[in-house]
Amino acid sequence: MFSFPPLTPVVKKLVITLFAAFVLELVLVNVAHLGVLRMLALDPAHLGPQTLYQLVSYVLVEDPRSVTQMLIGLLFMWLILSPFEASFGPRRTLELSLCGVLGASLSVLIAAQVAPVADYLFLGSQPIAYAGMAVMTQIMRNGRMMFFGVLPMTSRQLLMVLIGLCLLQFLATMDHLMLAGSLGAIFAGIGYARYMTRPSRPQRSKRASGGRFQVLRGGASSGPSDAHGDRPKWLN
Repeated sequence: MFSFPPLTPVVKKLVITLFAAFVLELVLVNVAHLGVLRMLALDPAHLGPQTLYQLVSYVLVEDPRSVTQMLIGLLFMWLILSPFEASFGPRRTLELSLCGVLGASLSVLIAAQVAPVADYLFLGSQPIAYAGMAVMTQIMRNGRMMFFGVLPMTSRQLLMVLIGLCLLQFLATMDHLMLAGSLGAIFAGIGYARYMTRPSRPQRSKRASGGRFQVLRGGASSGPSDAHGDRPKWLN
């Protein structure tokens, strides 16, 4: 029977932060009529100093009309990232989330240079969930998993479904920058999984505490030279 995974600490903070940011956005946009979307969302058509922080700040804003979509996105994040954090810890979860965010935004910037747009805003926290799903397909590469606890499939099948959903969304919207962002987050998750599972380097054995060179005493241990008080000779 399907059940929700426990809400882990980092995922809980992410969900609360993103939900609070969305509520604040609604107040600032619809009540105070401030342009926070233009300020925080990634604008690939108008590059400047603001682009540096927009590479990550875009996850804090959503389409103000998409309340249901935003809540579903947070639910997906809970379902996907909580099991990951339970298995690999808070630091890995934060690193994975950052990889997904940057993988998406950098891909959007590149795609906007190849196929420019006049006016476009890239926003939303979906890249975090995409990266989380992608990393699980690599970690469970040789096994089977339950898709949201209901549908059994192999990790390869899950990856194909994930990419297929991105392509389906592109066909529905013809939004090539959204496609670039989704695929960028997916491949960032795959890359982070390869980083996690890379073979560890063998540690070098520590040398003796006496130093790098071995000191040997040369000459005879006793003899006429010793008798006359000559200092002993040393060979390095």
